[in-house]
Amino acid sequence: MVVACTRDCYDTCVFDENYKPLKLFPVNGFACSRGNDDLRRNSVNRVREAYVDGKEVSLEEAMRVIVSKVKDVKKRDSTRILQISYDGSQGLLTWYYPSRLWNVLGASSTDYSLCSAEGHASIAARYGTSFGATPEEFVKYDSVIFWGIEAAVSFVHGWTLFKDKYKVTIDVRKGITASRSDEFFLVRPGSDLLVALWIARKLLSKGYGGEVEGVDELKRTAFGLDPSYVSGATGLSLESLDRLASIYEERRPLTVIGFAMGRTFNGGDAVGMISLLPALLGMKRGFFYANSQGLGIDFAYLRGTKIAPPRKVIGMADIGERVDEVDFAFVWNNNPVHSLPNSNRIVEAVEEGKLFLVVHDPFWSETAKVANVVLPAPTFLEKWDVIYSYWHTYLVYNTPVATQKGITEWDLMYKLADQLGVTHPLLEESLEDAINGALRATGVTLEKLRKEGMVKLNPTHVYRPRVGPLPELVDPPKGRVLVFSSHPLYTNSQFKEVHGVPEPVALTNDLEGEGYIQSRYGRVKVKFRKDPAIPSNVVYMHKSCLIDLDGTPINALFGSYKGKYGGTPTFNGLEVSVYVLTSS
Repeated sequence: MVVACTRDCYDTCVFDENYKPLKLFPVNGFACSRGNDDLRRNSVNRVREAYVDGKEVSLEEAMRVIVSKVKDVKKRDSTRILQISYDGSQGLLTWYYPSRLWNVLGASSTDYSLCSAEGHASIAARYGTSFGATPEEFVKYDSVIFWGIEAAVSFVHGWTLFKDKYKVTIDVRKGITASRSDEFFLVRPGSDLLVALWIARKLLSKGYGGEVEGVDELKRTAFGLDPSYVSGATGLSLESLDRLASIYEERRPLTVIGFAMGRTFNGGDAVGMISLLPALLGMKRGFFYANSQGLGIDFAYLRGTKIAPPRKVIGMADIGERVDEVDFAFVWNNNPVHSLPNSNRIVEAVEEGKLFLVVHDPFWSETAKVANVVLPAPTFLEKWDVIYSYWHTYLVYNTPVATQKGITEWDLMYKLADQLGVTHPLLEESLEDAINGALRATGVTLEKLRKEGMVKLNPTHVYRPRVGPLPELVDPPKGRVLVFSSHPLYTNSQFKEVHGVPEPVALTNDLEGEGYIQSRYGRVKVKFRKDPAIPSNVVYMHKSCLIDLDGTPINALFGSYKGKYGGTPTFNGLEVSVYVLTSS
């Protein structure tokens, strides 16, 4: 009997029936602070009953309200119904399976682009897959470059594998990972592509890259760079840039690329070029971004999109801007008020009665608090599911260790389908058959998983590195730029139940007191704190601090600008102005 931490995290720790972390792969046997806090968090701030317009009702009454509203909207135009879900839990049944109902209804869908899609698509354009190094391959390296990732906080097991090895960090500020590395390089936000191209230029000039298809085209781009422009745009001296190139050539490090890179200005091209640097040196799988897309799991089968594709797709970068195209939204496994650009417009649409919002959540999230209907959901500690990781290759059969509160995502789907009078083969397939269908290519069955608790997958991929789309050279942002990173105590909006709601604090190297951050899209009120470690062109915030002092989502600052590969919203690299109203 095992329990897997299902949250959006590289490590995906597995625990025994006593909730003790298991040692499964090169390093484990411990959990991060969030994993250690899960049992304590599980009973706090829970949605325990159903609510309609703030009034407690029975689950049956809440579902009658939902069904009536869905029927009304569907009669006019089913695409004005929008399903919104994401990676609050990596459970196959929790996240993917409930989409079947909404796809059968002809509802609109998001593009699931919020976090990692840009990097996955860009790397796959160079390798045919985004599957990179596994934990077993991590240990074979004597050095690592952490590029745009606060690994010491958000990837603690990957970080630990290099605890006593040579570590290099490339980032826009000197965070915990940079401070604990042997060398660090601070670059201007949005200039990572230029850094990677300069390294490629130095390697290509020494004759490397012969095994990479299209390398001659890359040479023309890299050799055409103006050295003074690259140095000025990146904030690195030519000596520092050359030092990075020599680290690659001499040490052949593993390159770990953070999701933040795909959410950065021109991030798709940057991620693709960074991932290609090891290939220029003839290294196979010398990078790591995320491995979930290479495990052989058929996520589309679970969602039913092969049989009933969404009639309309609204990108996650666009929902706030296009909220007037939606009359009814059903949210699960996601906290869009916290996480989507222009999320203030979603709140406004609900408050003005233009959008009917239903939220199925274990906790009173920011989105649940503004919803018309709220339904109680169980946590991963209270239900079975099949869990995968985007780092290691274990599939886990999650066994509940606590009494279930609320209704599971799949039981709710069945009940809603029954009350709506909807029938379809996708809704009639059993959970077991749906899981087995999704896992067919892995060779693992649900029966085997249940029996063994976890099964290690051994995916194989043919690597044919190619330059792919030539990167677009665009001037990086100038002036002050807003960037986000992980907090040691929170996973995005989770764990406020344990550690409290964090203050909206923005770190700069020169401001102290209350004031505003202004972009061309909006304005938010925050507390500024002076931190000399923050570069003069950076405004830094934690991802958990996303409601301002007046209750407005920080994401009111962002528009629908998105990546060209996977459509991921761009949260890092936004040009802003800042000013203080009162000094503390």
